[in-house]
Amino acid sequence: MLASFLKKHTDRFKYYDAITGMSKILRRYFVMNSFDGALTTFGLLLGSFAAQVDDPLLIIQIGIATAIAIGFSGLTGALMTESAERKREIHSMEKALHRKLDHTDYKKAYDSASTLAAVVDGASPLLASLILLSPFFFLNITTAYYVSFGLALSVFFGLGLFLGKMSRENMFVTGIKLLLTGLLCMAVILLLENLSSVV
Repeated sequence: MLASFLKKHTDRFKYYDAITGMSKILRRYFVMNSFDGALTTFGLLLGSFAAQVDDPLLIIQIGIATAIAIGFSGLTGALMTESAERKREIHSMEKALHRKLDHTDYKKAYDSASTLAAVVDGASPLLASLILLSPFFFLNITTAYYVSFGLALSVFFGLGLFLGKMSRENMFVTGIKLLLTGLLCMAVILLLENLSSVV
């Protein structure tokens, strides 16, 4: 039963993807928004660490609220943007074919592409943020900070590897590039915190 359900939906996804090319968009959204969510949460944790915030519940509450805001923004923004773009494409096809495409596989495929893009756009930053926040649920505050920082750098490097595979570039090089971006963020935030403490 489960196998037939999965096969049916996998085949449908492949069919819709052949019509719309949505897998490329989904991959881009996944990488971009996972990186946004991870980097935002990383910055939040670095600021909390520099300010010596020692309440894990406060960090979790602020982190999850931030992650939800990023995810909701991505979900609604992508849904409206992709829906408008797909409608434009459908209208162009209808004009070229001199017929309406309502209730056709083309319309269903484009609607599915818009919905899936919105889900990936909203869920990916939320998931990345929750990965970084997860140590604060189980570990003492000091250990949680360091484990979370390690997770953040691992996420950056992993996304870089995925990006390199997508673009057929050197995976290690793209992994290092995103890792360096995270380290640059760390350096800037810690520098600003040090400057504010001096002032």
